[in-house]
Amino acid sequence: MIIDPEEHELAAVMDRLPSVSACRVVEIGCGDGRLTRRYASRVASVLAVDPDQALIGAFRAFGVDANVDVRAASYDRLDLLERSVDAVVFSWSL
Repeated sequence: MIIDPEEHELAAVMDRLPSVSACRVVEIGCGDGRLTRRYASRVASVLAVDPDQALIGAFRAFGVDANVDVRAASYDRLDLLERSVDAVVFSWSL
């Protein structure tokens, strides 16, 4: 559920998100991918994670862009290499 009907938060994040071909973003708590798709339109790749299998299923049902890696996982189990991402987005998640 998105609690930003006028998309003020989304606009603020998008304004700060680098738009560069080599930028890699991790989105924690991606839900159904609504915001992920917007991020993916500006950067090289997005790793979208959510621990909820049902939400990941909903995400995949809408299709996944080629530059998006969707995982059902907890953020603390990603095992990312140091300095392997340029930005982390974590919003509207508990």
